[in-house]
Amino acid sequence: MLMRILSTFSGIIAAACVLLSAWLSHAGDKLSLHQVSNLETALLFAFIHSIAIFIAVLLFNQTNQRLCQYAASLFGFGLLSFCGLIILRTFISIGMLSKLTPMGGVAFALGWIVLGVASAKTSPNIIGNKD
Repeated sequence: MLMRILSTFSGIIAAACVLLSAWLSHAGDKLSLHQVSNLETALLFAFIHSIAIFIAVLLFNQTNQRLCQYAASLFGFGLLSFCGLIILRTFISIGMLSKLTPMGGVAFALGWIVLGVASAKTSPNIIGNKD
């Protein structure tokens, strides 16, 4: 159930990234250069990590490893606390919530480490390794 929710969430986030990027390219001239730069970074990270959730879900479906759930959850937390807060901060003042942004970056890094460990523990036949 958790992986289904995270998979759906990541699809919605990826679609939102595409739409917000399109908006930015057409109407972003109303934002400062700093805001545009922050928004571009947040959208890039959000798109990459929404794909990372899909990878974790696919690996989980093949292996049933709990580490994949942890990785996908870390990526999801990072999407909300890093990317989501940067995007919100571009348009509105969020005050103390912006203090969570570094925690989202740490969650992304931990998610990649956990996904790497999960992949290393996976049978070579599942991910295509022959060595």
